[in-house]
Amino acid sequence: MEKIAIAQTTSSGNWSENLRKAEQFIKRAKAEKAKMIVFPEYFMNYYPDADHKYIEKAQTLHGDFVSQMKVFAKEYKMWIIFGMNEKTVDETKNYNTMAVINENGQLIAHYHKTHLFNAYKWQESRDTIEGNRFFEPVQTPIGMLGLGVCYDLRFPEAARYEALKGTQVMIYPSAWVKGENKFIQWESLLRARAIENEMYVLGCCHYSEKHYMGRSTGFGPDGDRLYQGVEREELLFAAIDLEQIKIVRKANPVFENRRRDLYEW
Repeated sequence: MEKIAIAQTTSSGNWSENLRKAEQFIKRAKAEKAKMIVFPEYFMNYYPDADHKYIEKAQTLHGDFVSQMKVFAKEYKMWIIFGMNEKTVDETKNYNTMAVINENGQLIAHYHKTHLFNAYKWQESRDTIEGNRFFEPVQTPIGMLGLGVCYDLRFPEAARYEALKGTQVMIYPSAWVKGENKFIQWESLLRARAIENEMYVLGCCHYSEKHYMGRSTGFGPDGDRLYQGVEREELLFAAIDLEQIKIVRKANPVFENRRRDLYEW
């Protein structure tokens, strides 16, 4: 059984400040013997920022922010996952990117958010380029890891694709916007993705007074809740026991019972 830390944080528009916060949370996660820490969507730079310079603040995957996160990962022997706005060739738009760094300080994977939040009066596509492929799962100390970002959660195809690729722990770093019934939707969708794929599904939600609700939560392969955050910054933890996946899938072999002849994949 391994422990993963969920950093429910509030970012600022200053990436240097967010680096300092990252180290504080990483130190706390290390003290609790977590093997991995997850930071939310928009961690490097808060979105939407007050000075309207979000696009200008973008960095590459070789920039100062990622480079320092690599140093933290190596120093604290911690896997780190975090959201950032990645610079593109289009000076008017960024990628909404998740970076995955291993305990040796190596950037081993990244993911460009595929489903952009053009809903509830938001138009993420105005300043973000959509990704064109799902995340390919990677092996980590807590199991085979899959990734989606926020609005991706509403599209079950992404989680099923990754489950069929061997994912055991699916993580959704998010900035889930506050609103009527939004927590019910967040909770229900995370639990559904866990139950229907019989894997761990963990949400890490940005918190801010103005936009994002926090209230991170996650579920085991049988739908049991693992942790529950409130509306504030906090560090949460989930225990991952891969044997539980085997037990659940033996009792209810949904992947064996799938009508593959009726699906494209």
